[in-house]
Amino acid sequence: MELYDLYVIYRGGQTIFHKRFGTIEIDQDLITAFLTAIENFGKELIAGDEHLQVIEKGQSKVLLDYGQDICCALVCRTNTVEEVTRLRAILEHILYDIQIQYAPILSAWRGNMKQLAGISDIVENDLKEIILTSVPPPLATLLQNPNRYYFTIDEKGINLYNTLLRGSKIFQTFLNKLNLPIELVDMVLNEIRLSRKNGLQLANETNLDQNRLITLLRSLRLRGITLMWM
Repeated sequence: MELYDLYVIYRGGQTIFHKRFGTIEIDQDLITAFLTAIENFGKELIAGDEHLQVIEKGQSKVLLDYGQDICCALVCRTNTVEEVTRLRAILEHILYDIQIQYAPILSAWRGNMKQLAGISDIVENDLKEIILTSVPPPLATLLQNPNRYYFTIDEKGINLYNTLLRGSKIFQTFLNKLNLPIELVDMVLNEIRLSRKNGLQLANETNLDQNRLITLLRSLRLRGITLMWM
């Protein structure tokens, strides 16, 4: 399973939220116009009020879900029916949470994006488990883009680190190769526990070598300790 982009589209075709998960950059206005055109075309072909639910080519898919004022579209790559079912359930949950919180605003929205700023928090909370199980970008990509990817850690990650990883001999061997004492790992995790930061910010604030720091953060992400966002 791989996530590419998530769009929240307001009635009429305006993108009110966009989240990119991968490194492939697509013009969000272009994709929004495409999805709106496909939906309108689908309505002409399908009798009644049914909406288009999926656009797919091989394992690449665009999953769609609709509310009263908004549409959510998740661009992804999936291998199984179970993955599609899981992603669709999460997409429905995102749509529901946005509508519950923003129903009064969406019903009479006039284009003030500041009114919808909290959508990002809803999306990240609902997608957290998927992000934890998805494969992060290659190390070379992270090293080349130290300011693009942001890292954070929640209470669950802190508990896993303290109870399972911190005293692990395998993890200590990994740290020895990086020449990083465990106390520096504690410091880094405390920094991203307070606020989300990218590799460049963390390197400046902790005075750690950027490459070793990003290598550590990616390893923690692979171990399910930290979260990573673009």
